[in-house]
Amino acid sequence: MFTRINTFPEAEITERLPRPLPAFARAQVLAIAALVAALLLVLAARYDYVTDELYFLAAGKFYPAWGYMDQQPLVPLLAAFLDRAFPGSLLVFRLPSALVTALGVIVTALLTRELGGGARAQTLAAAAYSLSPWLLLNGHWLTAATMEPLQWTTMLWLLARWTRLTDRGIRRDRLLVHVGLVATLALQTKFQVVALIAALLLSIAIVGPRSIFGRPLLWVAAAIPSVTAIPTLWWQATNGWPALDMSTAVNNENDRLFLLPTALFYAGIAVGAVFCCYGLAQLLRAPALKPFRFLGWTTIMVFLCFLLAGGRPNYVAGLYGLLFAAAAVGLQHRTGKLHWPAYLLSAVLPLAVLPIYPLDFLARHPEFPSYPRLYETGWPTLADTVARAYRALPPDQQRHTVLIAENYYLAGALDVYDRKVGLPRAYSPHRGYWFFGAPPETADTVLYVGNQQPLARYFGQQRELATVETGLVNVAQGNTLTLYQGPKQQWSSLWPRIRTI
Repeated sequence: MFTRINTFPEAEITERLPRPLPAFARAQVLAIAALVAALLLVLAARYDYVTDELYFLAAGKFYPAWGYMDQQPLVPLLAAFLDRAFPGSLLVFRLPSALVTALGVIVTALLTRELGGGARAQTLAAAAYSLSPWLLLNGHWLTAATMEPLQWTTMLWLLARWTRLTDRGIRRDRLLVHVGLVATLALQTKFQVVALIAALLLSIAIVGPRSIFGRPLLWVAAAIPSVTAIPTLWWQATNGWPALDMSTAVNNENDRLFLLPTALFYAGIAVGAVFCCYGLAQLLRAPALKPFRFLGWTTIMVFLCFLLAGGRPNYVAGLYGLLFAAAAVGLQHRTGKLHWPAYLLSAVLPLAVLPIYPLDFLARHPEFPSYPRLYETGWPTLADTVARAYRALPPDQQRHTVLIAENYYLAGALDVYDRKVGLPRAYSPHRGYWFFGAPPETADTVLYVGNQQPLARYFGQQRELATVETGLVNVAQGNTLTLYQGPKQQWSSLWPRIRTI
């Protein structure tokens, strides 16, 4: 009996064996991630909640639901949990955001490694991620937009790993299930991940690897987010698909001509913007990245999707890690002394947009641009002004008085702050807050907060009570408190008429 021995030419054996991955640049990457986390934690308790944090906290704490007009339930529920476990602690409230941003640095480096990047490339990509103004500023807040870049980058990393292993003849289809699990979290965060998934599937169908469609675990991976999204889709259907209204509102707020330049600006001046353009070129043309060509076309399709739909520039921020990784791989063997000066220049903007300035300095210089000052300050003063006006009303009148705010961020601030001191809940006809319900029919008096006056024509009497004075330039400053009495119609018919998007 003879044993047949298969022999292969040495070149064929080399081609069939997997190429070893470059070593993970553990020291450099973890150092960058640790610096990012430390910086964000040091600044976590600066100023106050941002507008969207107030909305998410109020939604999860007081109005839990399977879905919302503009977001999904994951972040509101997380915000409510953190607030109940550690009431009023901004440090704990924003701890997940700091960790998510630091993890984004690490996953970007891992994605760079999957694309063939060595220690230098991994360090370049990780540093570029940490200096993106959008990614760093969002790491200071607990919002859905904070979670999305890590989710997208992780999905792309896992898919790139599957592609590399498949290209070398190694089957690791469980990675597809992991992609599905991350996609489930992403779908419970924001609907925008649907654009990424659709772009990935279409790109793979066009340029490969088409073998993925024959893997049973791909369809298992697709089923997981699809099934878990049923409650959210049911909520949308029973409420008239308000997500479509939100898309219209976003489209009206944004100019398509500025989508690309603003997205590049968010990626980072000097390094980030250049890396986005160069990284896309690498994915589409570099011979070494040919197995990952579909990722370049995915990037183009996602951008075109949001361009046509009128999306916000930050909607493509989940692709920054991929583009930074591809750019760093293309640069890793090129010598030059301009890299680190460019990184130092890129550090100016993201550090400047963080809440690092004393409030007394900002009060003395109202002309000084400060995004956190505009959206993170003034809430306690707003709540105190409303509380004083409400308590000045006769007790009998208080029982029939409701608080209505012009927009969702004013309503969120009143719900978060004034409920703690015994005031009633806040209502607002604006966006997602409208779905939290109309005032009861017994309410014949309104304490309205805002400068627009949509209730004037529906009440017989109105009287201005106070104006919010915060001492700073912010969205709370200058809002008027108006008392309305003598309603001319019931809330059930009035509430749909004053809805704003």
